Amino acid sequence: MYNQLKKIFKDALIQTSSPHSFSRYLWFTLQDNDYYGIEKEALTTKDILLLETFLQKVEEHQLSMSEKEQWWHELLFGRTPQKSPYTQPRPFRFIHFEFSDPLLNKEEWKEALIAFFDSDLEIIWKNFTSGVMVDFLPEVKAEEIVPLHDIIDITASDFYTNVKLYIGTYTHLEENLTDLFHWEQTCFERSLQARKQANIHTFQHALPFMLTENIDAEHITYIKKMFGTMPDDEKELLQSVKVYIENNMNVSLTAKKLFMHRNSLQYRIDKFIERTGIDIKNFQGAMAAYLAIIIIEK
Repeated sequence: MYNQLKKIFKDALIQTSSPHSFSRYLWFTLQDNDYYGIEKEALTTKDILLLETFLQKVEEHQLSMSEKEQWWHELLFGRTPQKSPYTQPRPFRFIHFEFSDPLLNKEEWKEALIAFFDSDLEIIWKNFTSGVMVDFLPEVKAEEIVPLHDIIDITASDFYTNVKLYIGTYTHLEENLTDLFHWEQTCFERSLQARKQANIHTFQHALPFMLTENIDAEHITYIKKMFGTMPDDEKELLQSVKVYIENNMNVSLTAKKLFMHRNSLQYRIDKFIERTGIDIKNFQGAMAAYLAIIIIEK
């Protein structure tokens, strides 16, 4: 996109991850999360209308932040923040989010989220499609857990876009937050790559894929041999076993998710155990089979 715009607007165009100088530039963004600034003097009304048909126009007020949001943004994205605005900090967790499309009505989304959280909540945006919620632990324990799936549903129904969440662990302000934040981002990215259809991601989801990333090629060869030559029409056997393990070895629930009869699934499970010698009805066998299937699917 940048190269095409550069041919038209030449030196009047700049590209950045942080828009600035709104008095001089009009800013636009695309799903690649880059921002394109074009000098106002180089634009005609017709140019602006054309650009708005395939780019999202960015207004300055959409990027404004409160004092606390500014502090978090500086802490997490590379600058040295000012003195903490919190006098009595409580434990909190990061809830990372990733939208399928740029979200421009951020304030309305935040208002919708506040209804789900009894505790304080800050939302720090990295760009128009991603960022992090800072969810403070309530002073009084809530009777119900925050319904994260409801957040995903209301985002889809009211804002016409999909959002995926990574739920971090509770921590404190005194700890090395920047490193923790980037570690959780890495976990989120890896889980997103491997579990494309999932909306909720956690460390336990990401870890198996991270552990199998750099396994030795020779080891992969022997792991594949354990499963023998899998005919094309039986590759669904591995997928069935994977879903079975992901659903806590619950045959009825897995059969429902796979739209198949319980007895048919049980036949596949028994067939897998017989073929590989791995008893996936117990924890150790299920864990070994799950990691092996992830490796084979790479």
